[in-house]
Amino acid sequence: MTQTSPRSEAVVSRALDLLRAANTRLVSIFGSTDDNRVAYVHYLIDVSSREYRMLSSPVTGPIPSATPITPAAAWYERELHDQYGIECVGHPDPRPLLLHENWPETVHPMIDDVSNVPQAEGQYRFLRVQGDGVCEVPVGPIHAGIIEPGHFRFSVIGDTVLHLELRHFYTHKGTEKLFENTPVMDGVMIAESVSGDNCFSHAVAYCQAIENAFAISVPPRAQAIRLIGLELERMIAHIADVGALCGDVAFSVPATYTARLKESLLQASSRFFGTRFWRGIAVPGGVTRDLSSAETGEFGGIVMAAARDFAQMARLILNTSSVQNRFESTGILTAEIAKQLAIVGPVARASGIRLDVRCDHTSGRYRDINVDMPLYKYGDVLARARVRIDETAISMRLINETLKALPAGSVLVPVPLSGSAEALSAVESPRGELLYWVRIRDGKITRCHIKSPSFQNWPALPLAMPGNIIADFPLINKSFNLSYSGCDR
Repeated sequence: MTQTSPRSEAVVSRALDLLRAANTRLVSIFGSTDDNRVAYVHYLIDVSSREYRMLSSPVTGPIPSATPITPAAAWYERELHDQYGIECVGHPDPRPLLLHENWPETVHPMIDDVSNVPQAEGQYRFLRVQGDGVCEVPVGPIHAGIIEPGHFRFSVIGDTVLHLELRHFYTHKGTEKLFENTPVMDGVMIAESVSGDNCFSHAVAYCQAIENAFAISVPPRAQAIRLIGLELERMIAHIADVGALCGDVAFSVPATYTARLKESLLQASSRFFGTRFWRGIAVPGGVTRDLSSAETGEFGGIVMAAARDFAQMARLILNTSSVQNRFESTGILTAEIAKQLAIVGPVARASGIRLDVRCDHTSGRYRDINVDMPLYKYGDVLARARVRIDETAISMRLINETLKALPAGSVLVPVPLSGSAEALSAVESPRGELLYWVRIRDGKITRCHIKSPSFQNWPALPLAMPGNIIADFPLINKSFNLSYSGCDR
């Protein structure tokens, strides 16, 4: 077996020592190759919720696993092995993550030619819970409706869940591979395709990474419009999520009402920006659409009306005893587990974890404003609903304050298409911390890593299920509201 180089050992050792510190959080572990096709491993770590620190090292052999130090590394290291063939010694669960049974174990799509991959045979081994009366209930990967594929295997006694194991990546898109050799200006379209309901967050994160790489100063007016789009996307997502939670407990009136509110905001986006989901708005260097003075007031009025109507409906939802009965104490994710798995977004804040990119790693217009951060300590479905309700009101306030103080000037500056650089960028998407790291050579992307909040949070969902009844799974799952497509990046 090839031995790891002393340089690699030193860098990996420093990364593991940093992860042992009390004030650090794992953000991502990912691989890349240089111009000579030498494999690298990158550890991206948040230090004191103020600094993203990246440690990178060439890899010529196996490396020690970080999972025994921080369980949040588990999926990242399994993905690293699947994509690059890098072995993480000491990993407690070395099963393939992305690659299913028909994929040869010796073929790694980020470094090998996969144009003619032979079919392989094998069987994925799920954990078997032993004991009298234990039954397995498989759900998926094909589901009713239009949701994407995901497999959930419950071990139950009666209706009570003892264990849940999930398996995803049935429709992995290979997005990071698609970025390779893509012209910088064309990469936005790929970023927007990662997760359809968060496409603007992905576009802004990608654009900011490009801008950081070339030290481009985006016009203040463009930064303000980006903030409006990000907060509107958050409003739409949270309103829809709360409505869907009501649908899961058969409270059909607010479920239908929130769908109307969501549609009113989508129609406003189409009317004032020419796109329902803000596709094609963010580009490196700024944005492609502007608002006139008259449009600013009218658009702000629509947003305020939707937020006001939602607040009234939210009070009805939270004060309905049947909703309280189903939401409260259901699907609890403790703060300890949330920390161990480095959970992000509303799910983290509902478990008392103070974490928000808008506050901790500010960029763009967020540098000039204060963002409130609602926190709840209970970590149940009710807490996750309350976070979304509170954040909807905060987003409305941010949008209207920004519209009233919209800076004058242009909304777009040119971007250099030559030279070499690399950089990262993070935004707070509706689901949490979304991060892009790009490497650019002569105007083309040679590597783009996407840290998706759904990839980060999916491993926590099974840990919120034990002790609940199987009929509560749709409710708990919806309260996390994780993206299959965002995970299958």
